[in-house]
Amino acid sequence: MLNTYRKSLIIRFIVLIFLLTPFFAYSDNENEFKKTVVYVSSYSEKNHWAIKCKETISNKFIEEGYTIKLLELYLNEKINPDLETRTKIVKDYFAKLNQKVDVVLAFDYGATDVFLSYTDSIISKLPIIFVSELERGRVNNKKNVTGIISDYGVGQVYKTGLRIFPTTNKVYVWADKSPTGVFFMNEAKHILKGYENDGIEIEYGVDANSDEELLLKCRNLEPNSFVIFSTWQIDNKGKRYFAKDLYPKIIANTKVPILNVYDGFIGEGFVGGFVQSAKKNAAAAAAKAIRIFNGEIPEKMTIDNIPPTPIFDYAKIVKMGGSPRLLPINTEPVHMLRAFFIAHTPLLVISFIAFLVLIAFLILRIRNKRLNRKIREKEKHEKELELNIKLLSFAVPSLKTVFCSFDEREKIIQLMFNDDVGEKRTVKLTVSEICEKVIEPSFVDKFIEFYNGLLHVEEHYEFHFEFRGKFAEDEPYLWWEARGIVEMEEDANGKYRMMNAIVFNIENFKVTELKLNEALEKSIQSEKLKSNFISNITHEIRTPLNAIIGFTNLVIDSDDKEEQLEYKKIVRENNDNLLDLVNDIIDLSEIETGFLELKRIKLDLKQYFEEIESVFKYKMKEGVDLIVESPHKSCIVYLDKNRLTQILKELIENAIKFTDKGYIKIGYEVIDENKIKFYVQDSGKGISDENIYKAFNRFEKLGSYKSGTGLGLSIIKAILDFAGAEYNIESKEGEGTLFWAIVKSQIIIIDDEKAKDTNIEIEYYDSKKIKILVADERMCPMILNDEALNKKYEIICAKTGVDAIDKTITENPDIILISLMSKDIGGTETIRKIRENNKEVFILAISENIPAAEKEKPFHAGCNEFAQMPIEKEEILKIIEKVENDKI
Repeated sequence: MLNTYRKSLIIRFIVLIFLLTPFFAYSDNENEFKKTVVYVSSYSEKNHWAIKCKETISNKFIEEGYTIKLLELYLNEKINPDLETRTKIVKDYFAKLNQKVDVVLAFDYGATDVFLSYTDSIISKLPIIFVSELERGRVNNKKNVTGIISDYGVGQVYKTGLRIFPTTNKVYVWADKSPTGVFFMNEAKHILKGYENDGIEIEYGVDANSDEELLLKCRNLEPNSFVIFSTWQIDNKGKRYFAKDLYPKIIANTKVPILNVYDGFIGEGFVGGFVQSAKKNAAAAAAKAIRIFNGEIPEKMTIDNIPPTPIFDYAKIVKMGGSPRLLPINTEPVHMLRAFFIAHTPLLVISFIAFLVLIAFLILRIRNKRLNRKIREKEKHEKELELNIKLLSFAVPSLKTVFCSFDEREKIIQLMFNDDVGEKRTVKLTVSEICEKVIEPSFVDKFIEFYNGLLHVEEHYEFHFEFRGKFAEDEPYLWWEARGIVEMEEDANGKYRMMNAIVFNIENFKVTELKLNEALEKSIQSEKLKSNFISNITHEIRTPLNAIIGFTNLVIDSDDKEEQLEYKKIVRENNDNLLDLVNDIIDLSEIETGFLELKRIKLDLKQYFEEIESVFKYKMKEGVDLIVESPHKSCIVYLDKNRLTQILKELIENAIKFTDKGYIKIGYEVIDENKIKFYVQDSGKGISDENIYKAFNRFEKLGSYKSGTGLGLSIIKAILDFAGAEYNIESKEGEGTLFWAIVKSQIIIIDDEKAKDTNIEIEYYDSKKIKILVADERMCPMILNDEALNKKYEIICAKTGVDAIDKTITENPDIILISLMSKDIGGTETIRKIRENNKEVFILAISENIPAAEKEKPFHAGCNEFAQMPIEKEEILKIIEKVENDKI
């Protein structure tokens, strides 16, 4: 029983050991791959070479599956050139380091020299691997030290430099006075000693107290030479420089090739050389460290050598005039392809040009074939278009048309049309010329937008565009409509758009359309106005009527004389309000129906404003002064006195309503010989910014408690708009309001003493009448027999065109009515002759059954308006009154 129990325990123990074995093995293995490595560099932590060495070490260990803790120590030999100082730094570092170190990696001469020269109880127990150059014959007597010697390739660089630059007469060997630099210089002198009899001068070292002095030496290097460069990062005064800052300046200031023994800046300006590689040195050191991790002892490990690697910038060699083909076979090339292009540039350029010429020849040949085919097709289309033009001209002889085509590539618009004598004309214009010469300025932006849109449409796109323009310099701008299609064409250059269109003169249609639209808009507005008018006027009429009826009853029922007098006063005020409302309604009616007219007379503004002052000075409230500003002794103008009075009366009464103290100022100012500014200003309540735009609205009362119809300012606006005046309201709430209007009027006399005592309005009616010359046999008797016309105007008749020309000179008429059917020299020629002698006279051309195309000729000759027979007397009167008003 006991034996069985023991056997059971033994079996269980064996199973437990078996299960735990992988765990312990994994733990041992994990510990095996966690290592502490001290990386000791001769340079600073910012040194390019030191950084590349450190990065390569880390990457190598990771590739091999090791997790390392990398401690870093930088001896910075540029600051600490003496061995004693660097040794103290190492000694102190390891004395303070309180952790197990698996291996020490010492890089480059400054660090290697310390570990080969010094040891102590701590350092002697550490496995040390150095990677550096060593003096010839130097012995390693340290059992814990092994390493890798990285040889300088000075001899190979020297010989290769002479081979690829065969015209070299002198070689410079440069390094600074750091330990690495001094060591390199000694090695170079030893290696190159055997080459001194080759006839090549060798100059060792470069003394410079600053970087500027060094760069000056670079600029003064002899031609037909090259430099073997090691390192230069400290000047004679001990000042340090960073390679990344200084070396590009050295390259920029040196006109001869710079060969080097380290792999930095190759491809960035250095030609290259047989170089030590940071990556190769670090990889070899890491491999040796892994051997130590695996149990090898440094004492048993041989010191290896790493030969320099030939790395050269082929493009730089070619630029410096060298021959890359003489480089060793095992050279690692940099910029090899670029060198090929640099070396064979002339041949490549010639070959490329020949290739382009061949391609161009083939393209031109293909394009020429396609172009010939397109020319034949275009000629065919032009013949068809010409035939269509003739057919269309037969179909619509009175409709002027222009045919146009546009090629997207040429950016030229071709116009074809018949001129005034029926000859075919073809004009080619650019888009900018079309905008300048054909399109009316107000339509230029729309045309450019339309044109840009056509440049992006698809094939078979149909379009139409309405615009105002002209196709001859002496023509007026008329309405035209372009209708056409955009097709996609193709030739040797690819696809392009071709546009063909017909442009119709639609002046008559457009005028009719505009009139219809205007009539429709007026009809719509009229309906709205009528509805609003009835709604508002009902209320406005009911208010005074209710007051009149109510207070009339009170007058009848009351026996008190004072009460009756008060009631009668209220009735009279409401009668006046009702009368004002009726007058306003009559004015509105005239405006709405188009019967508003201005009856201008001679008027002296000095006398006129004296009349206005006499009427309103007694209506001022207590504490409000009426100020009249009349700056001239006399100012005689042509104006409609009634309408002017209507405007000023409304404005002054409004000012009285809203001004409780201060002043009301009225007056005028002569702007120039054709313009007068009238103004009414008060110091009243003013109008707020949000209400000022409503002032001209109908039935708008900005002070609801004030009496009035609310129509006055809207009527003033309509009168001023009809007269073509400028006007505005300027107001600030609480400070007052200014209304001004600039009215057109011919100013006859200013500051005339004689005019002060004359009634200008009476004199006006005795002034001379307007002369009207009628050159039409049928119209002359009709006008002469009209008593009203003869009373108002002086009528002169001419039987022929020649007679009309003579009487224009002798009688100097204001208006000429002339028939285009004159039997002697013709109406158009008569107009042309009259216009040559008189540039100002208004000419109305009259005719019947004239083709649309012929209507433009009298305008070209110089007439102002054209009327189609038969013409009504009322239409003639409207034209005469319009001219009369314009002259005034």
